[in-house]
Amino acid sequence: MNESYKLYQLMHFFVMKFSYRILNVQGQKNDELFLISPSHSLYPLIRITLSSIEQVTFDKDRLHMIADNIFYQMHIKTGRLLDIHIFQDEILDHEEFDSVALDLDYYAGLELNDIYPGIKSVLHKVADPSKEIERIMRDLAEYSKASNVQKKKIKRRDLPIVTYVTIAICLIFFILTFLLERNYASVDSLIALGANYKTFTVGLHEFWRLLTSGFLHSGIFHLIFNMLSLYSLGRIMEPSMGSLKFALTLFGSLIVASLTSLAFSDNTISVGLSGGLYGLFAIYLINAYYSHTLSSQGAIQVILINVLINFIGGVDFMAHIGGLIAGIVFYFIFLKKQNVIIYLCLLVVLVWRVYILKTPYTIYGGTDLAVVEIYRDLGLEGHADRIQSELFTVWSEN
Repeated sequence: MNESYKLYQLMHFFVMKFSYRILNVQGQKNDELFLISPSHSLYPLIRITLSSIEQVTFDKDRLHMIADNIFYQMHIKTGRLLDIHIFQDEILDHEEFDSVALDLDYYAGLELNDIYPGIKSVLHKVADPSKEIERIMRDLAEYSKASNVQKKKIKRRDLPIVTYVTIAICLIFFILTFLLERNYASVDSLIALGANYKTFTVGLHEFWRLLTSGFLHSGIFHLIFNMLSLYSLGRIMEPSMGSLKFALTLFGSLIVASLTSLAFSDNTISVGLSGGLYGLFAIYLINAYYSHTLSSQGAIQVILINVLINFIGGVDFMAHIGGLIAGIVFYFIFLKKQNVIIYLCLLVVLVWRVYILKTPYTIYGGTDLAVVEIYRDLGLEGHADRIQSELFTVWSEN
């Protein structure tokens, strides 16, 4: 007799009575299924399998990676994996996971009847396994239709708002750059709008340029590649991470990337969101590795876009490296909040390298004065006068 109907009976039990939902896991086997309920304090994740408990010996590393990745992506901080085997097995005290073996008129292992009343009688004989599966699927379909309103609310909540807003800001800055470049040099226009430029960021202590430089782009192709990358990463990562963690990673990595550029480059103009994107890229790669999705079409698309960014002229490789390192750090911060000290140490080292251990850099007086003139033409005379007076001090120190 086809035993797979027992999987469906247990799935029906957990979905209908305890609001678990079916979770598609990359690389899952034909004889197993996963159920998720993030709000369940004891067992937010359940695996049901037709295999024996002995198979866990060979599967434990895979199951640990699957569970760790699901707990991380779903922001689950408490609970364990419940491993249910539809098999007449003996369950020992030292099993790898909280395990249960059950079958027709058989139950062994962890006592779950108080947590899931009725679980011992879920499995029952049927005359026709195919019809039993069809009945269960009809029940689940009706249950799904009844919860459509709730699903729509979740879908609206999962819109990648930070992604869309960031793209809009970058487009606005690009239009402003285009308008200024009609009357001024491209480099001067970018600096005036907030590019990361050592004379102004370090010399004049305009720290805000560490962030605003990310919204500026040096050309249409630079903008297109970065926005494609942001959209590809954002539509996948923001709903799963949450908008706050997504924004912290994007802009926190951007700040580290900007500081890294200042620390290891001469007085160059640095613009673009790539440093922040590489922070997101790092988290994406780590998650894809643990969930075994690196070969999927979505993963390949994201990887190719980020690789292509490196072939755009004038790419700041040090900023990319800084952003990538920051992304790895943020992964461990979200895994365990105490790791935030690593990010703070990284910031302290870079700030010390840039602002305390001041290394002389090349001065471009003509460019600096051209930016001052742009501010004057825009009606910012007071700001222009202050910058011009401070520039003489910066030049003398270098």
